[in-house]
Amino acid sequence: MEDETHEATPTTGLSKPLVAVKVEESASTPLPCTSNIITVPIKTENASETASSNSTNFEEIQKQLKKTLDHVEQRNMVSGFQTLSKATGAVVDHCEQLGLTSDDHPYNAIDREQFWAGLNNCWLYALAQRHEPSSEAERLTDQHLYGLREMVVGWADKLERFGLVDYEMGWWEADILSAIDAILAMNYAAAQAAAQAVVAQAAAALFGEDVLKNNDSNANDSGKGSK
Repeated sequence: MEDETHEATPTTGLSKPLVAVKVEESASTPLPCTSNIITVPIKTENASETASSNSTNFEEIQKQLKKTLDHVEQRNMVSGFQTLSKATGAVVDHCEQLGLTSDDHPYNAIDREQFWAGLNNCWLYALAQRHEPSSEAERLTDQHLYGLREMVVGWADKLERFGLVDYEMGWWEADILSAIDAILAMNYAAAQAAAQAVVAQAAAALFGEDVLKNNDSNANDSGKGSK
């Protein structure tokens, strides 16, 4: 749940790479959760059909995460979060089939932890971008952000029964909500500043800049006197 705390290892922000990604050192600085897609190792003994099905599911999810990073790199933010939301929804809705809810699964514990860290870090990385979008249609509005926020909480509600909320190995609801709320707060501050600028311009047009300067001067003198 959004307000529920867990006694567990705290989440680590952007400290771990994407499960579908192998970060390699290069001359240029790579994205935090990029660059080469790899396949999650599968134990095939006694479960060949299950392994094949899970491999297909994981492969599709990994493709969606890589596509998300491509959108973000191209500054197509709305498209990026649409793709990321689709991938996250698939993970949440099929977490049991994917073996992400218990220790009895075809993947070892390191792979599970790496998968969750990668998914969460993909969200945190995308939300940390402050570049201008490629077009107005790709600009994240407050409406988009509130929609994302609602989905993040909804996914946490579904995963709570598995103990996969705000654990190191699970859905980092608190961290992701904090990142979304930070953007909303910045948008609000920017809107307030823009509104004040419009009021100041209107006042200058009506009363002249000298009147505004006198009012500012009187306000400053009054402030000094009150001290």
